[in-house]
Amino acid sequence: MKIKIDFNFSEEKPITKRLFANKDMIIVHFYLKSGQKIPMHASPSTVLVSVLEGKGKFFIDNEDNFEILEKGESFIYNPKQPHGFLALEDMIVQAVIAPNPSISKINIEK
Repeated sequence: MKIKIDFNFSEEKPITKRLFANKDMIIVHFYLKSGQKIPMHASPSTVLVSVLEGKGKFFIDNEDNFEILEKGESFIYNPKQPHGFLALEDMIVQAVIAPNPSISKINIEK
């Protein structure tokens, strides 16, 4: 299965695109302009995030604890570990979430 990376940025808000999903995992791309943020949330699953383009702050447990990741770098979040990210440059992030949680189990703070 071939997956194409689009450059679907929006000035108003981050764009989320689900690329693939089955019972075992889900793959999502996030497109963020510099300064845009995915708020802190938690998943019941393991989450592998990889920066495909750009650079950002990746929050670990809270917004005071973070790693700065650039193109080609990844980070793994444990199940139920709070996380989110902020684009320091226009950024494309790929998240591989396994096993695939039901959407009702993901708690995203507003």
